[in-house]
Amino acid sequence: MAPCQEADVLIRSADPENVDKGLAMLRTCADSRPDDAVAWYRLGSALDFTDREAEAMVAYQRVFDLGVGRLDPDDQPCLYVQAGSTLRNLDRLDEARSLLEAGRSRFPKFAALTVFLALIEVSAGRDRRAIDLLFEALLDEGSGDGSIEVYSRALHFYAGKLRQP
Repeated sequence: MAPCQEADVLIRSADPENVDKGLAMLRTCADSRPDDAVAWYRLGSALDFTDREAEAMVAYQRVFDLGVGRLDPDDQPCLYVQAGSTLRNLDRLDEARSLLEAGRSRFPKFAALTVFLALIEVSAGRDRRAIDLLFEALLDEGSGDGSIEVYSRALHFYAGKLRQP
């Protein structure tokens, strides 16, 4: 198994030692390739997955600095979703909103961008705007891009948080 694939398996492990080992592997990979946007994206995603949002945002920012176009086209809108969500979790709502709006401009058919923007609006106390955005994503006929399913784990988590009194 290739080191990066092994790191992905370790990060999704229930064993904290394996998670730390996987993160260390990805850090080494990114640090040894400072101009490799893919390595930094993988590190950011792993840090995000393991609830290390501040560290994840540093890695995501590195990808933006290197150029989003250096990622696989399928990963480009995901970077906007993940970084926007991370900024929301860091309570940097204005930055998150701006980033997700930029992503929606660049990838208008990637529905997850709209759904995560709705979460930001809920966090900002703009429930009406959030509902409008959710209906936009829900009613966007022909989208069917599958992006919402990609983030179903995170969306189920956030939905549960919103349902709590």
